[in-house]
Amino acid sequence: MFPQHLGFPFDLTKPPPPIDDSFPHPTLLEQLRLSDELLVAEFLSSHTQNRPVSDKTFKSNPSINITTYRAGVREVLQALKALKHSKLVLEELRKTPEAENDKRWSDEVERIEQLKLTLDSKLKELEDLATATSVANKLVARRKKRAWQKRRNARLKGAREQQQTERLQRLEEVSRWETEWKARLEKERTAREELQAKTLILADVRRRKARAKRYLGRFEKTIQLHQQRQAGETLAKGDPADEAGERFRKNVDALIAEWKVKLTDCIKEEKLLKDELARRSAGNASRRRENRWRKALFGDPAATIGGRRTDGYDLLDVRWAWDSHAVPIDRTGVSTESEPGYAVPTGWVFPSENPLPDWAIYRESTRSKLEKNIASLVGGKVVD
Repeated sequence: MFPQHLGFPFDLTKPPPPIDDSFPHPTLLEQLRLSDELLVAEFLSSHTQNRPVSDKTFKSNPSINITTYRAGVREVLQALKALKHSKLVLEELRKTPEAENDKRWSDEVERIEQLKLTLDSKLKELEDLATATSVANKLVARRKKRAWQKRRNARLKGAREQQQTERLQRLEEVSRWETEWKARLEKERTAREELQAKTLILADVRRRKARAKRYLGRFEKTIQLHQQRQAGETLAKGDPADEAGERFRKNVDALIAEWKVKLTDCIKEEKLLKDELARRSAGNASRRRENRWRKALFGDPAATIGGRRTDGYDLLDVRWAWDSHAVPIDRTGVSTESEPGYAVPTGWVFPSENPLPDWAIYRESTRSKLEKNIASLVGGKVVD
């Protein structure tokens, strides 16, 4: 009922025909081809009728080239040379009597006629206007091409020379950079070795100082024990100190004086070494302070090696935390600009007088840092 009502010629109970979903469609391609043919025919009909004929157009013989033309000119020159030789032979024969009846005369005359015919035919071919014009144009094109090739080769040669010069300059820069960095690394290594050697010397001086103090303490104990023993013998016998006790006391005093000199030398040497190590350590205080700031603000440099999070949100979080700590909160206002971490200072903002423990380390002064380094040196270590 539905197909008859709409007038469709197909039945809904049957499956529909297959759809040609290939791209591009054959019918569309055929229409495009026909339209292209019409456009090309219209273009040719409108342009070929009124197309001006150039003065330079000519019918050139495609078989004639410069090599063939050169071979023809060479044959003409050889024929002229042979003709000149035959003329000389005829002049020689003319001097002899009855030369015209000689067989050689007739042969030379016949040869000259053949050479003339050959020259005429060759000259007609070479003097043809189309051939000469074609060869002349090809010669001009060859000269232009060779001149262009010469300019191109010169340009390429200049470019290669410039590249070679730049490469040598880069190699020199790399070599100079390597030399500079090797010298710098060698200098740093030497300074590090010197610092380590002086640290070892300082440790040895401290050991000798401790040994000197230990021996002096033993000498003092020995003197005290000797005095106590002499006091006990005097009370028991009632005799004064003999000469042996006086000699013993002199020997001990000499040892004490000798070890005191050693102790004084160790103290002086220790002071010099500690001052030098403290100066070197204080020279790197600004660099270590900068490294601590960088680590606090940007995190551990080894985080990127471990594949952790390296986007800018960490830096923003740290910056907001610092701003909320450094910038005071405006309790009177109600705007969002007074919220913690919102305001970004235009200049350098110093922490408050009573900062949080996380930020207290960054307010260390140079003097306190120097004292800390000296204290660490006294303990036998050098703080990097």
